[in-house]
Amino acid sequence: MNSIRKNLTLSVLSGILLSIPFLLPHTGLVMLFAFVPLLWMEHAFTISGNRGCWKYYALTFVLWNALTVFWISYSTLIGGIFAILANAFQMFAIFVVFRRVKKWLLRKGKPEIFAHLFLASLWIAWEFFYYNAEISFPWLVLGNGFASNVSLVQWYEVTGVLGGSLWIWVLNLLFFYGFRGKLKSWKSIAIVIVLVVPVILSLIRFYTYKEPGRPVEVVVVQPNIDPVHEKFSSMPQSEQDKRILGLARTMITPETQLVVAPETSIREVIIGNYFSAPSMLLYKELVNENPNAAFIFGATMVGFHPHSERRPTIASRPYSGGWYEIFNSAIMLDTTDRIQIYHKSRLVTGSEKMPYTDLFPFIEQLALNLGGTSGTLSTQSGRTVFTPASRDYTIGVAICYESVYGEFLTGYVKNGANLMAVITNDGWWRNTPGYRQHVSYASLRAIETRRSIVHCANTGISALINQKGVRTIQTPWWVQTAISGTVNLNEKLTPYVKYGDYTGWIAVFFMILTGLYSVICAFPGRRRG
Repeated sequence: MNSIRKNLTLSVLSGILLSIPFLLPHTGLVMLFAFVPLLWMEHAFTISGNRGCWKYYALTFVLWNALTVFWISYSTLIGGIFAILANAFQMFAIFVVFRRVKKWLLRKGKPEIFAHLFLASLWIAWEFFYYNAEISFPWLVLGNGFASNVSLVQWYEVTGVLGGSLWIWVLNLLFFYGFRGKLKSWKSIAIVIVLVVPVILSLIRFYTYKEPGRPVEVVVVQPNIDPVHEKFSSMPQSEQDKRILGLARTMITPETQLVVAPETSIREVIIGNYFSAPSMLLYKELVNENPNAAFIFGATMVGFHPHSERRPTIASRPYSGGWYEIFNSAIMLDTTDRIQIYHKSRLVTGSEKMPYTDLFPFIEQLALNLGGTSGTLSTQSGRTVFTPASRDYTIGVAICYESVYGEFLTGYVKNGANLMAVITNDGWWRNTPGYRQHVSYASLRAIETRRSIVHCANTGISALINQKGVRTIQTPWWVQTAISGTVNLNEKLTPYVKYGDYTGWIAVFFMILTGLYSVICAFPGRRRG
């Protein structure tokens, strides 16, 4: 009974420690030892020879996911439960595989460090592939735990978030072996070096980094329209337009160069017949009144295709005259006749798309049942960069969930963006950690790319984020308001922009190397004779 209580305590402790940095600001350093209780529990099972370790793995990861992403259930209960369990299962599976590999190695008298190196590399490799999977929810990538400690991870401009995951695993293993007395005194210095050196280098970079002096004056509109009870139901689009435009006009000055409104500000814009939507005419008036300013906003767009026997795209749907498809888009208007458009490319699994609908068309309806408003959406493949008539800046616009993907955002920078914007609607999740986590991840994108970020949310938090990941100005939660300030442009490419998630590829290499070694060790040796 005592051992059960001890194992429960250790597994719960790891689950809580892993959750803290995602729930409480400025607690990222907790990640550096959060796995130690779980590793200690697993070590006790190894010594005793008992079975059933998997139960405690499951407890740790279900608890971690439940504490940190429970807010999804406010939008969709089924989707929230699925996200928690599916994410926890993958983490659980990593530790189950690690345990098997460790048993193989110990049976052959090999050092257990190889198993722990396999564990670390397998975890980071999983995070790496999770970013690009058909079903993807990399919200709890370990390196994201430092999102509210930007002064400590300025080196993300070199490694990206996966570099933070590597740092976390190295320190957790060093602490684990240190507590077991497995490190000689001189080797214990490694803990200090690995812990202190990245922090010192980051702080130096944080306090010495100087942004290029090319300011752009920006207005950010936060209309605070309830997405559950107003935006897509009771409030007419004309009232929404009035609120957005009214807030914008209160802050615009002759020096304003950019106005940003949130995701899905307007609805049912028809591709090719844009100004058939009354909202587009009203938004164009704002631009004409302020010729120095471009206007970026989110829109639900509809594209039509003539009748054909074959479905034009996977997300196309039939109607009496042919096919149509729906996009979650960003639009830029300026004083020219151009209408610059970007269609969201990285969709939210469950609410904006259902995977494998080409193989299983019947699951399309689930996109609506899981909290979506339009079913599976269409996308575009590339990253469109907007250029205003003044050509004072070039801006990439990520829509909502896309800002979680670091290497995804580098595509805008590679295409010439010297400024980034994120437009979103974070009101689905009420006053929970969800919207706070989301805006904090934008700070990591600012560090990785060294691009200022204009973060515009329908219900908050909206913010201007500098190239060091610091919010220089921000709105409160659930307040109807607009803010104004300046952001600086940057043309330089960081190593992370140039080379992407190479840390993930290194992890894949070590995973394969240590995995093959353990498999070879698992086979019986040949008899001599």
